[in-house]
Amino acid sequence: MTAPAPERCLAAADQLLRGAGLLGAVAVTAGWWPRACACLIRLALEGGIDAYWRRVKPPVAACRQGRAKQLMLRGRLGPGAEVARRVAFAWATLSAAAHHHCYELAPTAAELRRLHTEVSTLLTRLQAGDADPSRPH
Repeated sequence: MTAPAPERCLAAADQLLRGAGLLGAVAVTAGWWPRACACLIRLALEGGIDAYWRRVKPPVAACRQGRAKQLMLRGRLGPGAEVARRVAFAWATLSAAAHHHCYELAPTAAELRRLHTEVSTLLTRLQAGDADPSRPH
């Protein structure tokens, strides 16, 4: 089974944020939309990282450890430390938002919109180029 395209995940998350689409209204009424939205945005980020490595270094894409792929973004074939840092922060924040704990509030629509925007930007950066051209190989 192949993962959905990052753009489809972001589009579905956007529908949840707007309360639109097939599941949007139901999700808002039922109250499960924040965690579902966080999961969709995280899936988009993970899919973008996989697509980056499939293009740049396919053996890395074959690795089953998502954390290893993230760490390798800092390496010489990665897009650079700044993008890698932003990816790590977004992934950690989305992971925390996606897990239900009775003592924590679900993420707000504003927090999820900010994360949606950040992941969209990161996906664009990952698609824009291979390794950072200013760094030596």
